[in-house]
Amino acid sequence: MTAILLAALAAPLATTTGAVAADGTVAGSKSLGATDIACGGSVPVTVTLDAQTGIAGNPVDIELVLDRSGSMQGAIGALKTAAKSFVDIIDEATDGTLDGVVANGSRIGVVSFADGATVDAPLSSNANAAKTAIDALNASGGTNHSAAISTGQAQLAGSVPGNDKVMVIMTDGQTTVGPDASPAAAAAKAAGTEIFGIGLGSVDAAEIRDWTTDPDATHYYEAPSPAQLQEVFEAIGAAIVVPAATGVTVVDTVSPQFTVSGAAASKGSVAQNANQLTWTISELSTETVTLTFTATHLPATGGGVLAVNPTVAYTDAEGHVVTFGNPTVNVRGCAAAIDVEPETEINELGTPGQTHTVTATVTDDFGAPVPNTAVDFSVLAGPNAGATGNGNTSAAGTVDFTYPATQGLAGLGQDTIRGCFTHAGGQLVCDDVLKDWVDTTPPVVTCEPTNNPGGGNVPPADNEDGFFILSATDAVDPDPQLFVSDSASSAVFGGFPSGTKIKLVQAPGATPNQKPGVGDIDWRITLKGDALVYGVDASGNKSAPVSCLVPPPPK
Repeated sequence: MTAILLAALAAPLATTTGAVAADGTVAGSKSLGATDIACGGSVPVTVTLDAQTGIAGNPVDIELVLDRSGSMQGAIGALKTAAKSFVDIIDEATDGTLDGVVANGSRIGVVSFADGATVDAPLSSNANAAKTAIDALNASGGTNHSAAISTGQAQLAGSVPGNDKVMVIMTDGQTTVGPDASPAAAAAKAAGTEIFGIGLGSVDAAEIRDWTTDPDATHYYEAPSPAQLQEVFEAIGAAIVVPAATGVTVVDTVSPQFTVSGAAASKGSVAQNANQLTWTISELSTETVTLTFTATHLPATGGGVLAVNPTVAYTDAEGHVVTFGNPTVNVRGCAAAIDVEPETEINELGTPGQTHTVTATVTDDFGAPVPNTAVDFSVLAGPNAGATGNGNTSAAGTVDFTYPATQGLAGLGQDTIRGCFTHAGGQLVCDDVLKDWVDTTPPVVTCEPTNNPGGGNVPPADNEDGFFILSATDAVDPDPQLFVSDSASSAVFGGFPSGTKIKLVQAPGATPNQKPGVGDIDWRITLKGDALVYGVDASGNKSAPVSCLVPPPPK
């Protein structure tokens, strides 16, 4: 027969992507139990299949043939409830919506019988009309099964030629009026009608089995009491239903950034091979089924926005094409980046005990600080190459490194400072910064009177003899050079080391010159004007000139 897919009591469909086949719908979805987890944390995962049955193949006409004889007096209420429920099942099965309309070309009708049979609701798509006719049934009279089957078949025979035909006859007794119903049933079956029978209470089961389509196991049902009628009508629905899908296989491949545990299926079975789960279901009807498991993050793979199970493949015997969404989880707290500050800095060298401090900040993929991360520091190149240090990041994700500056000329230059942490996967993550140690301060220069080497006397305040000692000090250069320039000409003499003793002679008419001195006087310098003394260090810093006045001629 062309079967009916029932969507009884179907759960609401999730907002997912599904494909409609002739035998129903199957939709898939994936969901995660958390949007954010810690590095190394776990997230519950649910893979869901929403299945709905519907009319398969050609539309179907269904005729309900219901006993309203006097013996149904005590069961008529239960019959109405069960039969109306069956109508609702057909209503919803045809389009997935319980809206009072039997859709997609299928129809339903109602025939009732006692002494004779009547058409209470002609075949139509109006499910509400069928339920109204059922509600109007009253129990009285005898039981004419032949008239019941003939009247029902007449309705089906006059229906749309291309529709398949189904008759469901329900009775609580044996034939009391009219001829044997077997010939009418045989004629209906010969015309292509599939007959289901329900026997309530004490009935001639053999007689009803004779009416129904073979095999009896799927076409004849007994209800011991009116209370079972609902269950029996639903069972008939199940007997004539084509499943939404059969031979279902879902292969869920979990990302290698996670491990899988606790896999369980609400229906069917699940097998696990490392990070691959294979979920098999023999048959899906109108139902929602789930595969659940826990995905635990592997810190060594790093964090960020991760797809947990990006590949889920669905197959079934009916060829449904089902796709699944791809939700992601934010894995926070995995050390991902390091930033060392300041990026560049310039310091004046020269103060004893000078140090430089850099601060490393370790963050995750979202820029949040990561505490308790070991950071190694080193000065890779420059005047302080070889300096090292280490420490763990604080709650703010920071750790400092301080190293002392080398003093003197050897301390000038640019340091390259590196901070590194070891990623959980084993590779180093580093950041380099620069530190310039400079000397921009000129020497401090003095020109002080000194002794006359001939008399060895202490020079008077005005230093009439013209003997001077030149000195220069510098914070970085231990040996700055001194120069003596003539204020009245362009002549410059030097450079001299600090501590040089000179004899200055002013001779306006002479050519400025420099000659070796006598005794502990290093140089005799003759100038046209006064002497201007200045110093220059190794960095090229030049001091302001200091006047060194040439004395007047001796008295």
